[in-house]
Amino acid sequence: TTPLKLPPNRSQQMLYQLVYSSVATEAMPKTKLYKILHGARAANAIASVTGLLVFAEGKFLQVLEGQKEVVCALMQKISMDHRHNNVRVVTEQAIDARIFPSWKMAYVSTNASELAAWAGLRSTTTIEDTLACLTADPARVPNILQHLLGAIREP
Repeated sequence: TTPLKLPPNRSQQMLYQLVYSSVATEAMPKTKLYKILHGARAANAIASVTGLLVFAEGKFLQVLEGQKEVVCALMQKISMDHRHNNVRVVTEQAIDARIFPSWKMAYVSTNASELAAWAGLRSTTTIEDTLACLTADPARVPNILQHLLGAIREP
């Protein structure tokens, strides 16, 4: 007799990507950002989460990738973190492959005009305007992610 093979649990195997923005509630000098990155990278290595953190002019844009349940739980934790407010999910979706597979948490520092250009926006001049446009039109997110991927230095 052949042993019964059960299909894998799709919800546990599904890769998921979530992009959110938020506003820092306190000053974020590089030393504080690097401390956040160090902690995130250690926790993400254990949870098999990859992604990218962008910090510009007091605003965060973050990409999280991993199993859906893990990413959603992490997002819940982030939304309650006192270092953020005005947390908004820009886009979330099932993905076939990670965009940042070798990064437990990459980091890019940019400015408003560069982020707007990457999003294909010519009329926005502030981070707030760019993030509002991304939330209203999430189809712009993949283009930004491609540019951010190019801006990352290899680990």
